[in-house]
Amino acid sequence: MPFPQQRTRAVVLALTTGLFGLHAGCETIHPDRPSEPIARSADPTPPPAVTHPTLPGKHATRRGCCVFYHDFELNTDDPLFAEPENLPDQVYGELRLPPGNAVVQVFLFDTQERYERYMFDAKTGRYKNQPARRAYFFAEPRIGGGEELKIYTWMGDHLRTDLRHELTHALLNGVLKNVPLWLDEGLAGYFELPPSSDGVNPQHLDTLRRGPFMPDLARLEKFDQVKQMEKPEYREAWAWVHFMLRSSPATRQVLLGHLQALRTNPNPGPLLPKLREATTNPDQALADHLTGIEYPHSRPQPK
Repeated sequence: MPFPQQRTRAVVLALTTGLFGLHAGCETIHPDRPSEPIARSADPTPPPAVTHPTLPGKHATRRGCCVFYHDFELNTDDPLFAEPENLPDQVYGELRLPPGNAVVQVFLFDTQERYERYMFDAKTGRYKNQPARRAYFFAEPRIGGGEELKIYTWMGDHLRTDLRHELTHALLNGVLKNVPLWLDEGLAGYFELPPSSDGVNPQHLDTLRRGPFMPDLARLEKFDQVKQMEKPEYREAWAWVHFMLRSSPATRQVLLGHLQALRTNPNPGPLLPKLREATTNPDQALADHLTGIEYPHSRPQPK
């Protein structure tokens, strides 16, 4: 859910929803192939050429704010394609932000292996210096001004959640001057599940309730590189966002006001001092909020 991060001219964000199944620099082995002949000094055999993986692009399917690039046939009736049409209204509506008009390019690989080779391979990977993640969002400078919003991911059971997560990044970065890393990931974690979840991420909530959990928003606000965000930081970022949006009108206004400031000012200052004005002890208020959250009806409480 990337997203080291380049926050000045390009934004890179990665999805991490609790499933880190990727490894960078994988190599495919073919044991059934015959061994190569030994090169002789008089007739040396040239080394094999490095094959550079390519982006999907045989087909382009437009849905809502997204153009999906893919090399295989897609079922356009899949609920997946409803996300680019419905998610913008949900994000912009709840956060009181003006709708954006940017087009998001989604490069959808058919396999995890092809995705990893293109992204992370030690020799050929375009983003081999980034941590390996299931999906990535990049905001890359466009020649002539502006940015190109791009999502990279692959087909799998995770795809709908990952698309919602990465698309949230794209929607926010399309209308704000800057989105602090922790806030970007916290909001993406909040919106990555369908509206029926009411922003509750059960995996994050389970882990936080088991503890130990020592929140430190001041620490999160200093992060500016994706590699600084690991599972505990993603969970905490989600918790702060859910707390501010759902605990009280005062905390909600703190977050919404901060987002409004980011529309025109890329660095409006830290959020924590404003939160302390709305609630005396934010850490304790967060703990109380997590205790009182109810799980979505579609997901039973853990035993």
